[in-house]
Amino acid sequence: MQNIDNKVLPLIEAKDIYKNFKDLQVLKGINLSIHKGEVISIIGASGSGKSTFLRCLNLLEIPQNGQIYYKGDLVFDIETNHKEIEEITKLLAESNDKKLEKKLKKEMKKENKYTLKKSYYIEKTINPYRQKVGMVFQHFNIFKNLSVIDNITLAPTMLGLMSEEEAKNKSLELLKRVNLEEKAELSVKGLSGGQLQRLAIVRALAMNPDVLLFDEPTSALDPEMVKEVLNVIKELANQGMTMVIVTHEMGFAREVSDRVLFMDEGLIKEEGTPEDIFTNPKTERLKQFLEAVL
Repeated sequence: MQNIDNKVLPLIEAKDIYKNFKDLQVLKGINLSIHKGEVISIIGASGSGKSTFLRCLNLLEIPQNGQIYYKGDLVFDIETNHKEIEEITKLLAESNDKKLEKKLKKEMKKENKYTLKKSYYIEKTINPYRQKVGMVFQHFNIFKNLSVIDNITLAPTMLGLMSEEEAKNKSLELLKRVNLEEKAELSVKGLSGGQLQRLAIVRALAMNPDVLLFDEPTSALDPEMVKEVLNVIKELANQGMTMVIVTHEMGFAREVSDRVLFMDEGLIKEEGTPEDIFTNPKTERLKQFLEAVL
């Protein structure tokens, strides 16, 4: 575990993040700084807002309020971004870019100006940020109609980040790291849950992210497959990968984390070292949670 100098600029900084789903307020003002090389585990009961916060960090969910900074640069602010969208719309109208407009309209359920503005903004601003903040999902999100290696090479080649040869070589190197190199040309349909999750991790790594976000990466696995996935994540931690992990594996969180956050009712109620959280909980709610899960 590393010592973090608070004066060092965070890799990602989230400030005052709020998120609602209709009338349900899920996040109620979350603040978090993530430093390079740090491993942060987020624990808490189901429904506490853990996964929603992770998706907001990656801007898969757009917060109702708050700011997100990446390496000190503002990448999301609801007021600023609305102004940017307005400016982009004006530029789009002036440029008369019919090809781009046609492409974006295909992605729209309703052909209205705001959706067009939002789609253009996501393509030009949010997607480059997402490339640096990889996400590993609970249910893998693997393309079942593609081979193992095609699942990995698809995004880097489509985005022009690598040539097909470069992407293939990198994919084989990554598959070797997780003991899946012999499966490279096979269909994903024959893989076990643990192998699918290892593939999902490799697919995220293929984009050369600065940060990896894990949303309960073992909760959809049979118990005997959990260890193989956790071992891959531990190895990434040992190699200095910056990670934020939503997990129900308390022993794993205690072993691998630099910091542990306890979320409850849409707020970070307590945070500290694994020793602080698991041995010396300060709030009654955390004590109750730990008694229930340990």
